[in-house]
Amino acid sequence: MLKLMGKPAGLPKGHPMNALGMQVAFVLPLMIPLVYAATLYRHSLFYPMWMIATGAHYLPFIFSYGMKHFGVLAAVLIGLGYGLARFEPSVIMGAWVGAAVLMVFAFVGWWALKAEERKLVG
Repeated sequence: MLKLMGKPAGLPKGHPMNALGMQVAFVLPLMIPLVYAATLYRHSLFYPMWMIATGAHYLPFIFSYGMKHFGVLAAVLIGLGYGLARFEPSVIMGAWVGAAVLMVFAFVGWWALKAEERKLVG
């Protein structure tokens, strides 16, 4: 999408954050065995564990993109994932809660981007 807009789609070669981006990309797939093991213990842990894994995945984004709301997103996902794993026996509730949190933060990110664009333009 960035290339279609005529903007650079990545960081310059040799930028120190390129390595961080590559490491972050592999964190979530490497958590599959952990989520699987938790699900073997109790099926209702599947979505809460993915919420915790996804929240942990977003933590480096604070530094990569310089956007503090990724920290809030990570804390919300991890906190709600833990709470659902601890107190909610429903299997599907984690899916709905996780999806709602990600949708809300998608709009928060979009709003933050638009606010920054308005500041730059004038």
